[in-house]
Amino acid sequence: MDHCHNNLKKERLLEDRYIEIDRENQNLLRKMSQIVKKPNSYAPETNPNNPVSLNKTGRKQELLHITKENQRMLKALQEVQPVYNAARWDEDDRRREALLRNCCTYPVCIRMERKRSAPSVLIPLGTEAGSSRQDETKSGSKDQDDRKTLLTEGKRIGNAYFLIEMSTDGKTLSVSAYEGESKTSLELVVNEKRHRELYREFNGDYSAIASRLRLDKDRLIIDTGGSDGRQEPS
Repeated sequence: MDHCHNNLKKERLLEDRYIEIDRENQNLLRKMSQIVKKPNSYAPETNPNNPVSLNKTGRKQELLHITKENQRMLKALQEVQPVYNAARWDEDDRRREALLRNCCTYPVCIRMERKRSAPSVLIPLGTEAGSSRQDETKSGSKDQDDRKTLLTEGKRIGNAYFLIEMSTDGKTLSVSAYEGESKTSLELVVNEKRHRELYREFNGDYSAIASRLRLDKDRLIIDTGGSDGRQEPS
């Protein structure tokens, strides 16, 4: 029963397949040999009888001249010195500020650094109802000497630039604004009760209080922006 162990049909099919592959390989080999034997149509023609270019040397010299010129320009750009000197600018700026400070009669207000004022602590106050007129008279002269400066800052109010100074004696808040061009000085005194309200409203930031300063004709007021529109007159 040899036919049970050997599949003759499968072997015959494989043999035919191998013969077909061998035939295809022979065809490919023949085509490749033909291609190799053909002359290359893309290769440049080397004919010694062709005339040589007449301006080859001239074009080569021109290319060398352009290359040297580009290298010269690159070197000049790399070695050029800067025209502006930042260190000299800073020195001139410091000299101008010193001259301006010497020429001004009042403190210079321009170019002041805008920063949040240092947290100010409201001096503990006594009871408002319990303060008597006699105690105020005794401590009146002493409070003038014990006033504490809370803020000194330049701010723009309306169309003018003012030097704002805020001070307190622990109760009232004194605000002075000086404008250098017209030499105008405005004063504003906020009573103790209103001072406490402003301190709580702006969380002790006197710079924020100064930003609410407004001009009402020739008076200095504080615009709190509240619903009632309440303002402090000068």
